[in-house]
Amino acid sequence: MEAGLNLKLKKALSEMLFLSILEEQPRPILEVSRLLGQRSGGVCSMQFPYAIVYRMMENGYIVEQGSRKTQDRRRTFYALTDSGKDYLRGLEKDYKNFINAVNRVFSKEL
Repeated sequence: MEAGLNLKLKKALSEMLFLSILEEQPRPILEVSRLLGQRSGGVCSMQFPYAIVYRMMENGYIVEQGSRKTQDRRRTFYALTDSGKDYLRGLEKDYKNFINAVNRVFSKEL
């Protein structure tokens, strides 16, 4: 049961976390995944980052911003659009409101 909740939370937050990292600067998909793992201390990971990318592109939240040659190969970089920034702000607001409500329940506040 616990693993199920953990997996569902990660899946629900994956778009927001992905966009948050991408907001800093255009990056290749695998770099976003690597940074997510590093910054979360290994707690968060993306098992299917390309599914998120395709969905985000379909909705106009991110765009390809060209490709660049790195040490080992050519990588496609993705950037957040203005629509993606607005979407991220909405996700962050909803997340903070929800977490605050959950914390009130745990603290037994009225």
